This record gives sequence, structure tokens and C-alpha cells, in this order.
Amino acid sequence: RVFGTWPHSAIMHAWQRSLFGVLPSVGPEACATVIMEAMASGKAVVATDVGGMPDIVDHGQTGLLVPSGDSHALGHAMQTFLDDRALLARLEATGLARIERLKAGAVVTRIEQVYRDVLRPAPGRSAVPAQQGSG
Repeated sequence: RVFGTWPHSAIMHAWQRSLFGVLPSVGPEACATVIMEAMASGKAVVATDVGGMPDIVDHGQTGLLVPSGDSHALGHAMQTFLDDRALLARLEATGLARIERLKAGAVVTRIEQVYRDVLRPAPGRSAVPAQQGSG
């Protein structure tokens, strides 16, 4: 059944009622918003190993990755979460921590620090660039 477009608040409310997230993509997805929303909601995730998924989900550390198109592996990973609630809880926590580092505010802060470090004058050097023909 297709639900159409949901407001973001409804999606986040649905995540709160879910046990874990699953994204069984068979084609590449550069940035899997579904997985990131699940992790931001404190949910462990099962995803396929295509596109940008391995950049977000570190198998066994922040979620479970399965081969794309392998329904048996997908089912096994889901069953693992149902059977091993300690693993589920650990991956919920580590997944949430990973997403916290990927939020715009955290990323912008790190980028700003890189610029500050690069633009900081080295000891013994002027902060003002030399004028052309002066050296």
C-alpha cells in the first residue's frame, strides 16, 4: 500500500513507534535520508551495502549491512535484532552518536575549525600576505 507524502513530524513519530529501521535498497542511494532519520530517532538499522550506505552504517558498529538483493541475509539481520536485544540497544546508541556527528551544526563547526587552523599564521610569518613584487 502506498501512503503518499507524509509530513516530517508524522515520519519522526512513526520512527518512535518502530523497533528498528530497514532500508533494502537494490540501487545506489548517495544519502539515505530514511536511514539517517531512523538513526537520529535512536533506532538501530539494517541496510544494504550499496551507494552511500556503508559511509553511514558501519556493519556491527552502527547498524547491520547486508548484500543488496540478498533477501535471506536481510531476513537474518532483522531476526538478529529481534533475538539479540543487547545488540539492538548497543547499535541504537552508536548509531545515534554517529548521526550526531553528521548533523549540520556539528559538521559546520568542524569545517569552521579547519578554516581557522588553515588561516592562522604560522609562527614567524605575517598574517598579511606579501604584496606582489615585495619579495
